[in-house]
Amino acid sequence: MTSTTSRPSATPPPSTTPAVGGVQTVRRVITYLLLATTVIIAASGLSGLLERLLTVNLVEVSFDNFGLATSLASALIAGPLAALLWWLTWRDSASARDRASVVWPVYLVILSTSALLTSTIALFSWTANAITSGWDPYGLSVGIVWGLVWLWHYWMWRHPRKGPTRLPGAAPAIASLIGLIYLAGGLAFALGRLIDSAVDSILGSVVVGDPVWQLVLQPLVWAAGGVLLWWWHWFRVGVRTQSFGFTNVLLVFIAGVASYAVLALGFTLTLSVVLELVTGLDQPIAVTLDPLGMAIASAVVGALVLVYHARVVTAQSAGVRAATRLASAGVALAYAASGVGVTLNALLATSSNSILEGNIRSLLLGGLSALLVGGVLWWMTWRPLEASTPERVATPGRRIYLVIIFGVSALVALITLLVIGFQLFSFLLDGGSGESFIERSRQALGLLTATVLVATYHFAIWNRDRVSDVREERVRRIDQVMLVTSNDSAELVDAVRASTGARVTVLMRADAVQREPEVAEIVAALEGIEAGNVLVVAGVKGKVAVIRLKG
Repeated sequence: MTSTTSRPSATPPPSTTPAVGGVQTVRRVITYLLLATTVIIAASGLSGLLERLLTVNLVEVSFDNFGLATSLASALIAGPLAALLWWLTWRDSASARDRASVVWPVYLVILSTSALLTSTIALFSWTANAITSGWDPYGLSVGIVWGLVWLWHYWMWRHPRKGPTRLPGAAPAIASLIGLIYLAGGLAFALGRLIDSAVDSILGSVVVGDPVWQLVLQPLVWAAGGVLLWWWHWFRVGVRTQSFGFTNVLLVFIAGVASYAVLALGFTLTLSVVLELVTGLDQPIAVTLDPLGMAIASAVVGALVLVYHARVVTAQSAGVRAATRLASAGVALAYAASGVGVTLNALLATSSNSILEGNIRSLLLGGLSALLVGGVLWWMTWRPLEASTPERVATPGRRIYLVIIFGVSALVALITLLVIGFQLFSFLLDGGSGESFIERSRQALGLLTATVLVATYHFAIWNRDRVSDVREERVRRIDQVMLVTSNDSAELVDAVRASTGARVTVLMRADAVQREPEVAEIVAALEGIEAGNVLVVAGVKGKVAVIRLKG
């Protein structure tokens, strides 16, 4: 006979992982906040000391002891503290948990972007001002110190063993955007000043100021620095070919919003000047033509940026292409709606004598210009005659776009109704001011009319799509990908997510394998696969196994 001895079951202690994870997150946030603060203070002190070093041989000597004491304290106290904090954080950055923490890339993005902006603005301003004002040690010292801070954080970002594994494309994408802004802005100002100079020469106007070559060369300095910054990140770092979510959002913003808005602004201002000339002049022609230079330059630069990035968008996924088209339609719609509001505002102003007739005409022509330019661009991008075709109804993100437009329009209409109500009661309670109710509320009435038209149209389109049998095209081909690999690469995860639209879970191998497949090979193996769950095994010698799973 055998006897069984019963042992009391041991209750496992409650898991403390969430608590430990929460403490670690708080620890990282506080550490990186302290590090960022000390780095900023130390960089400020070092730039002040470097400025004094660069002016040591000048005849004029400054006896600003307060400023010197501030720079010494900032550099000699905050500097060692920043170095200590950095050593403590850098020592732990090799662990997978710290590399995967979102706090680490957020810190690098904020500090590297701030350092890049401070350095480039200081250096470009110093170079541009040197053309007319001569030597300025302040801009040079700030540019050098903050440039070194940016290089330091850039090195940490690109470190192969301690760099962050999350948000891998954020900092380079933002840096490329900054360079593009410098490039486009510099070219626009240089071209605008050239056109203004040519117009002044034709009109025989005498302009007192700096020579034209100096006025043109200064923005070209910004353009030259911007093109170097943009080229390095766009091509050398590879932002152009990245498929990260942040990079896709940036591309939609540039191609669908920013360049389109600048192009529409240039066309609107140019058309407004032309209409002023055609309808007769109530002011000197030089005053009428004053905005022409920047208007043409904005249209040209906006068109160049739009054409280039439109070619890049065509090689992206269907979701990115659809988002770009919808964003462009939204920008054009905003111009057209503002044109309706301004035009109605000007027409209502004709019933009042509170402003001059010439100002009314300028307001009317400006509104008509915005309405014509925005209307044409909206017609080209939205194509209202084809708005309800099955292909258009199935556009990814279309219904979200319609809800956003309708919601924003309704919100603006509600606010303008409150303003009109306030003006009505103010007019009734203070009728002795001599100002009519129309004059008081014509801006709000114009805006209300435009937003009501926009909201009504888009609500009708949304309602028609809702009852339609056509369903929006699904960008996601796979719901979830479980990826077995020995390389925890954020680039691989983002590439798989971008190509399939799936949620990606990485299962790390216990040991490394010989010559795992490249990112492009894994993405190519998933091409055409449609399933709920997929297991992907990155094998030896570049082999990829793709297994469809049930459920």
